[in-house]
Amino acid sequence: MLFFRLIRIKDALKWESISFLGFLLGLELKGNIFLSFFFFAISTFCIMSFTFLINNYFDAESDRENPRRREVNVIASGEVSRREAIYVMIILFLLPLLLCTFLKPSLLPFCVLMLFFGWAYSSPPLRIKGRAGWDIVWHFLGFVLIVVWGSLSAGSLSLMQWLVAVSLGVFSCVGQIGNHIADYEFDKKSGTVTFAVKVGLDRAKRVLNFTTALHLLLLIPLVYLYVSRSIYSIAFMVASILLGYVVLRPRRGAFPTKRCYTYFFSVVVGGAVYGGCLIYKLIPLLT
Repeated sequence: MLFFRLIRIKDALKWESISFLGFLLGLELKGNIFLSFFFFAISTFCIMSFTFLINNYFDAESDRENPRRREVNVIASGEVSRREAIYVMIILFLLPLLLCTFLKPSLLPFCVLMLFFGWAYSSPPLRIKGRAGWDIVWHFLGFVLIVVWGSLSAGSLSLMQWLVAVSLGVFSCVGQIGNHIADYEFDKKSGTVTFAVKVGLDRAKRVLNFTTALHLLLLIPLVYLYVSRSIYSIAFMVASILLGYVVLRPRRGAFPTKRCYTYFFSVVVGGAVYGGCLIYKLIPLLT
């Protein structure tokens, strides 16, 4: 449906799943879990969708010249007018604020901060996505906020959630820098000044390796403090890492290639550790 394409439902749900990890890690037996989940699901989706919609709104002109992006951006394709998009943006902006006001008033300032981050990333005069280097910092802070928001929506925020949030923030930097490196030649020819274009390809690759190593280091406290305390968490982590090794191992050549190294340690090991933390958190609640 056109409306689903306008609100970028698939992308919004993908980002909401990251916040859902924070929600699960913040769950407590006290309070109304179903009400907390209702609040989280609706408000988080609106915030994520608002972020994507405002990005489409301000990128409409440039996306109109890009055949691939024109199919994704219904404002650029002309299927939805700017006025119609503004009406939907207003609804997506107001709904989480109203939910906070009536269900979780203590989260209202945080909700405003989340909406500001979504707006500032794409909208002039700030338009962080157009500022080389700052867009990576914004991605880091955005991921941290998304996880913390999920935990606060569930009702608690502890050291575990902060460690997960910060490490996921660094992981987002790995992905963002990797995208800049992959698009380096196209961006340089088109005059788009990304982080990789600004600092040079070789330096960008060194920064990518550094952030990958930093992400791995930030997983160590999670393993030591939480995963190692549960046999189920340990089993899940080890099994996930081994499975990831089998799936990602190159068919030719020795493991790891440079590309596989980055992907393996950023995604597989991180996912295994986060899953182990989740098991550590949820098993006591289910028994």
